[in-house]
Amino acid sequence: MKKTVGLICYISVFLIVEFLFGYFILETRRIFLEKTAQTGQFLAQSYVEKIDTQLSDYVFSVELAGQYLQEMNAAGASNEEMQQWMKSYCDKIAEKFGENVLDYYAVIDDTLVAANPWSGDSSYAYETKSWYYSVVDAAPGTVEFSDLYTDVVTGQNVFTISHSFDASHNVLALDVYLTNGDWMGFTELPQDYGIFLYDTQGVLAYSMGQTQLLLDIPQTDYQHVGCPAGVHDIQYQQAAAENYNLYLSCLDNGWRVVVAIPSENLVSSKHMFLMDVGLRLNILNVAIVIIFLIKNELSKKKHNQDVLTGLLNKSYFTKCVRRKMRKGDGVLLVLDLDNFKSINDSYGHDSGDQVLRQVASLLERTFRKTDYIGRFGGDEFVVYVDCELPDSILERKAHDLIQQIGRLSREYPLGALSVSIGGCRNVRGDKYADVFKRADEALYTVKGHGKSSYAMSGKK
Repeated sequence: MKKTVGLICYISVFLIVEFLFGYFILETRRIFLEKTAQTGQFLAQSYVEKIDTQLSDYVFSVELAGQYLQEMNAAGASNEEMQQWMKSYCDKIAEKFGENVLDYYAVIDDTLVAANPWSGDSSYAYETKSWYYSVVDAAPGTVEFSDLYTDVVTGQNVFTISHSFDASHNVLALDVYLTNGDWMGFTELPQDYGIFLYDTQGVLAYSMGQTQLLLDIPQTDYQHVGCPAGVHDIQYQQAAAENYNLYLSCLDNGWRVVVAIPSENLVSSKHMFLMDVGLRLNILNVAIVIIFLIKNELSKKKHNQDVLTGLLNKSYFTKCVRRKMRKGDGVLLVLDLDNFKSINDSYGHDSGDQVLRQVASLLERTFRKTDYIGRFGGDEFVVYVDCELPDSILERKAHDLIQQIGRLSREYPLGALSVSIGGCRNVRGDKYADVFKRADEALYTVKGHGKSSYAMSGKK
């Protein structure tokens, strides 16, 4: 008993330690990945802010030009003077933005004023163009970005920034032509990083770095999903491509920025591998202990069972009943098969074994699952009912058994099989040996009076 309690305590402590260790690994892994995602968000935000700053510079140049034009118009400058100023302004802007910015043009007092290199066209129906009608009735100071489109003259990709600069429906527009791959101003990017900028329709406006990801990642993963509002809200989208983390943000103009950062730059694969190995070893240890417990329980059960019938064997039955007798009242029944030797002699030992299994099955059906049923060897069986059953119920159960075994004997007509049953009640504290002796004496009283019957021993 002490060994069993010690083993249970040891295994319990071991399992608690293993579960705590497993929880520690999982929690560490969760915190590690959470910190990793935050690190990735911080890095992604720096690139998104740089893109936002570049686009804001375009907007500022448009707003500044609108301010000058408004002042010149208020001062009575002619269209030619404004045209000349816009050409010089284009030259200054080119120094900042390079050759990407090619056209400034404005509608002032219902007249088109165009800058170099486009000088305007009298047949150009500006009022039908989205860059004009999208902001002409907007409040002064409104700025809008168009989506990407292809210029019909140059065949280049371009987008337009429109600015309503006063209350007189005067509009200024700037065309940004994507003539080179560095129009966003990035001069370099860490190895294997990727930056992608999309307009509101999901059309790629700019990419730099790991462009192979454009083929590896389904477009729906980063183009048309819900987007956080503002460049300071970087959303960790998912590890959509192998070895990459994606971070998504929306700019104020509705365009999306996706930053792809190699996972290895954020979390060491070696550390993740070690944590995964530790977790698997933890699970393996727990599984081994559980398997050991199951096998030990099965082994104990097998050790406590009669090999032939599956009932409790003599030693385990005795141990259990002694424990029960110390705690309360009950009834001990001893059963002996009459003329069982003739079954073996007439039909063989295989048939004899079959009869024993059938009798065991009858006993299990007759008594409760909480009762103890055992085989003491040969053709002797024992039953302990751990409650105070009335004599009438005991007698009915005994006679039911006698009748059922009588029916069983018809399968073996040469054996004349029957059963004799002796019983004895016990009260709390009675010794097992004394109760068994009295039940056995009752059994032999039955055998001495013709067998195939039932008797209870009186208390002595």
